[in-house]
Amino acid sequence: MQKLLLTLCAVAFLSACSSSSKSEENAETTEATEATAYSFDLSNTKLKWTAFKTPDKVGVPGTFDDISMEGNSFTINTNSVNTGNPDRDAKLKKFFFGNLSDSLITGSYGAAANGKIPVTISMNGTEKTFDFDVADSDTATVVSGSIDILTDFSGSTALDAIHEACKELHMDKTWPDVSLEVIQTK
Repeated sequence: MQKLLLTLCAVAFLSACSSSSKSEENAETTEATEATAYSFDLSNTKLKWTAFKTPDKVGVPGTFDDISMEGNSFTINTNSVNTGNPDRDAKLKKFFFGNLSDSLITGSYGAAANGKIPVTISMNGTEKTFDFDVADSDTATVVSGSIDILTDFSGSTALDAIHEACKELHMDKTWPDVSLEVIQTK
């Protein structure tokens, strides 16, 4: 009887240790998930994009002035394109964004894991999810990645139109890839 009682106590003790260990593991997993769920505040967040022109692949940076967020979803008004050059902005609105199926780019993002964050972008009637890089420092969180207007968003009409409008300036080369970077300062 004493051996049975000791065995039951040992099993109860091991079970208690095992379940508390699992509870600690679950708490650590939950903390890790919560630590990588981002909330971007537009007052200290900037979206930068860089398109490319010329055979030397010269970058043309820009942003959008009209971006809204609700939770982890975003909406970008393409009519608010801003490169710091009003003539270029007018050409982009008319020839590039004017040849997309909608004047809005929408999307959302998920929780980050292992230095990656899923970002879903809907543009020109196509939706695609990308694994962008995410990096944290003491001063900022930076999400970066690249899209291809042709292969990702069937944007040949828009790309061809901006290419023709800027053929001389682009030295007959307009690239389909665009680099994206979201920077939230802390």
